[in-house]
Amino acid sequence: TKKVETEFRLGHVRCDFDSRQIFLNDVVVECTPKEYELLEVLIRNRNIALSREKLLDMVWGYDFDGGTRTVDVHVQRLRHKLHLENYIKTVYKLGYRLEI
Repeated sequence: TKKVETEFRLGHVRCDFDSRQIFLNDVVVECTPKEYELLEVLIRNRNIALSREKLLDMVWGYDFDGGTRTVDVHVQRLRHKLHLENYIKTVYKLGYRLEI
């Protein structure tokens, strides 16, 4: 049986998948559901470059009308809130990757 990750740690950030909460230095960070889902998708696909379109599909769903700029805005917020500027990398002309 494959062990399902229940939490993920990266430096000062901890993501609890069961409670859908993100902690910075063990303090809960206020995040929107989409910010949480985006981080979870990046974590579960860590070290894999994901296009903005793929992230839109995985987080917002196929029927979402907004543009890929939505992904950029949410990534910027996550980087800022969680101090992950050095981990959430922009992949030129493609999208983003969580680099571990």
